[in-house]
Amino acid sequence: MRAAFRRRATAHVLLRVAVATLSVVFVGGRALAADGGNDGKATNPAPSRGITTNMKVANFDDALSTALARRGAASRVACDGRDPVARRILNEYGAVFFASNGAVPPPVCIFAGAEEVESFQRAANASAREVGGVLIELQPSAMRALLAARVEAQAEGLDITPRDGAESARRGYADTVRLWNSRLLPALEYWRAQGRLTDEEAERVRRLPVREQVGAVLELERAGVYFSKDFSKSILYSVAAPGASQHLSLLAFDAAEYGDGRVRQILARHGWFRTVRSDCPHFTYLGLPESRLPAHGLKRVETADGEFWVPNSGELQPELAQKR
Repeated sequence: MRAAFRRRATAHVLLRVAVATLSVVFVGGRALAADGGNDGKATNPAPSRGITTNMKVANFDDALSTALARRGAASRVACDGRDPVARRILNEYGAVFFASNGAVPPPVCIFAGAEEVESFQRAANASAREVGGVLIELQPSAMRALLAARVEAQAEGLDITPRDGAESARRGYADTVRLWNSRLLPALEYWRAQGRLTDEEAERVRRLPVREQVGAVLELERAGVYFSKDFSKSILYSVAAPGASQHLSLLAFDAAEYGDGRVRQILARHGWFRTVRSDCPHFTYLGLPESRLPAHGLKRVETADGEFWVPNSGELQPELAQKR
């Protein structure tokens, strides 16, 4: 029992150290990205087999620390899992850190600004292709997998196309700020009119620096003051925090045909999965077969909108529990 306790304690220490130092070196990112022993070479993930819902799901934090140790990811402090905002980002968007099969995971939980985003995107060597009449950009391995999925879909009389133009794939830091404000500013006005926020409180939140603003919004949501488009759930299920979007890493794609289960199955066969609860059109390129997701600390969650693969790291948020 004492030995088991020591092993658990060691695992938690490793998590804190690894998450606190999560970083991908831009120049050598592709070598670090390989999570399947393929030296970063992109190959199509093998088709899933078996019933994943009955498989044992690893703890997300433990799986992440193991993946980081295997990649040797350690340089500067980039994502401290003890910070409440970073912890929440990991819980909501953390699946992307397991992107493999030639994909380069993001080097941080939250990019600090446009310069950091642009540096990563240049190193990722974005691939641009026209899909459904729209020019989109993704990491090369993610693009190959998406195009292969589209060929398969079209062979079945279906299609896979961007939902919101070029912004369905690559985004810049300024895009994430704009989308954040599209939820933040109306919500501040709404809750001020409802009497839940004073004029002074609303103005204080509006003027905060971005990182502090995210923390303030998440704290207000703990009291039921939600900032999603319909004011009924967390803003993080409506838009990503500035600098935290998976689109910045060129590993996310919003599909117009997300509501068709056949399309979702095709995308899954090519390593694309929905990994953000309540963001139905959003797919993340993980480059893994579905059967391997539970071993990476990702659990399958079924909702009225279909299936999502999310980090197995904590309790379901109260507002989501009410909607299931």
